[in-house]
Amino acid sequence: MQILRTLGAVGAAALVLGAPLRAQGPGGILPTPQDTPNRQGTRGANFLHIGIGARGGAMAGAVGATVSGPLSWYWNPAGAAVTESFHAVAGRQQLYGDLGVGQTYAALSLPLLGGVVGVNLNTLNSGDIKRTSELNPFGERLGGNVFQWSSSVIGLGYAKRLTDRLSVGVQGKYISEGIPDAGTSWVAADIGTQFNTGLFGLIVGGAIQNIGGTSRASGALISRLVSTADRSTFAENRRVDLFTRQTEIPIEFRLSVGSDLLGSANSLFGGAGGKHALQGELSVTDATDYSTQAAVGIEYAFRNLLFVRGGKRMYNDDRDRGGYSGVGVTGGFGLRIPVLGRPVKFDYSFEGAGALQNIQIFSFEVGR
Repeated sequence: MQILRTLGAVGAAALVLGAPLRAQGPGGILPTPQDTPNRQGTRGANFLHIGIGARGGAMAGAVGATVSGPLSWYWNPAGAAVTESFHAVAGRQQLYGDLGVGQTYAALSLPLLGGVVGVNLNTLNSGDIKRTSELNPFGERLGGNVFQWSSSVIGLGYAKRLTDRLSVGVQGKYISEGIPDAGTSWVAADIGTQFNTGLFGLIVGGAIQNIGGTSRASGALISRLVSTADRSTFAENRRVDLFTRQTEIPIEFRLSVGSDLLGSANSLFGGAGGKHALQGELSVTDATDYSTQAAVGIEYAFRNLLFVRGGKRMYNDDRDRGGYSGVGVTGGFGLRIPVLGRPVKFDYSFEGAGALQNIQIFSFEVGR
């Protein structure tokens, strides 16, 4: 009876203490209006959501309608259709301050087969992570003191201008991620369009990306050696695969509307052939693993040599809590210098990421 009374008291205390916890929002047991449920963390290969290129970073990802060249293979493959000669780009992204997470990408486009063919590589690396185990939670020496998580995607795409206003593009991708001896891989596809309305420099872009199936983790670490010597069914030990769930990749839809506000014959404010150009874009994205997000970006160009960019991304989740006011605010600049008759571009961008410190991107581009 004494045991029953003790258990009853503990249960009552848990109910009393649990009530305020459930109402606290972040850290509580049940979601509240301030801590609504979402789909984050329910898909694999989440690194696919991290944009590439300093121009896209500086404009908060609002570039799907106006992007062109090799970076289009990430944002909207239709944008690569305007490539007129060999065009290559490479960049390095330092993510989240000094956490050691880095991303490297390279892409090229080449007019071929009546359109434009391109290949691209995008990799993310966690940096060194201390190896631990149940028996050695502060460090494991077997197999090395550290390991790294890596993610990568390699794509092959084709884009074509169907008319002087409409472009389409498609891309196939091989995606993989994991640690040594334990990883997951997928095959996926992207499809995108860009349409120039001819009205006030207005361009509409749309893309569906990461269309693919499911996959299951595999590798030497996803198995265990089971002793069966004491059973008559098996004469020796055998290796048994652990159960792992099928994992999907995050299908993403991006709709963008961009406009030449100043600097071209069709610009909203005219000014064709002048020193100054101004371009703005609004983008909305939705994916199977996050809430709908909106972004706005703007780019000013002087003589097509100096570029200043800025933007704001509305994440629509709780990452701006805790007094971090600059989350999603972006900015950057670019330089375009002719070298041996071919333009060379350098771009830089910065994005505030709140508790995750910041994101910096450096891009180097040679081509159109």
